[in-house]
Amino acid sequence: MLSKKLILLAPLLLCAANWQDAVNTAVSATSTSKTTASSSSTTSQSSATSGVKEALSLGAQQAVSLLGKEGGFLNNSAVKIPLPASIKPVATAAEKLGGKSYVDDFVKTMNSAASKSVPKTASIFSDTISAMSIEDANAIVKGSNTAATDYFKTKAGTKLLSAIMPIIKESMNESQVMSSYQSLKGFAGGSNPVAGASNNALMGQASSIAKGLGMGDSVPSGDESIEDYIGRKTLDGLFYMIAEKEKALRSNPLASGSSIIQQVFGK
Repeated sequence: MLSKKLILLAPLLLCAANWQDAVNTAVSATSTSKTTASSSSTTSQSSATSGVKEALSLGAQQAVSLLGKEGGFLNNSAVKIPLPASIKPVATAAEKLGGKSYVDDFVKTMNSAASKSVPKTASIFSDTISAMSIEDANAIVKGSNTAATDYFKTKAGTKLLSAIMPIIKESMNESQVMSSYQSLKGFAGGSNPVAGASNNALMGQASSIAKGLGMGDSVPSGDESIEDYIGRKTLDGLFYMIAEKEKALRSNPLASGSSIIQQVFGK
């Protein structure tokens, strides 16, 4: 009797075994799929981070190399530092009085100070890139054409300014042109020119002309810092160059010669 029951149960037991095998296979396949997907996602995130870091490095290196050499700012119309708007009316008047060389020297001095300060930024750019998180990288990949440049501005802007200001101040203090600028501010405030300084006298006349033409409000105020102006313009130039490189890499990643950049930005 028992053997008959076993014979009747055998097909059922076999079906149950086959069903369990099917369930185990399905579970295993699902687990493998999840593992593969997770691994693929991790690889994708890692690639994105590497690609963004390389793109940032290329942009920063190019900007520092081009702007950190002699004439880097002065000979590049896109980033050349112009006279502050507050000085332009006085400078125009000075040129009419034969002081064009003074104005040219002052512009050259500002741009030279900017170029001298740029190499100091290289290590800060490098440290900022190294500290980038996966979240930062993903946001940059999905962001605008200048998302990487904006990352630099946000994360390193203050440090960069602190690094370049001492060099800019030193460069301006060493320049004879700076004394004329200080005198110009004095003239604007109504003080007397420094005796024996022809540049100062010239700029004093220019200041008077500017005021006579109703441009007195355009003359620099006593608390204006030309060093701060150059510092801001130096960073503007650096970020401009980095942004141009970033846009070029995004629009044509193949030209970068980097497989990882092509993989990340070529999608």
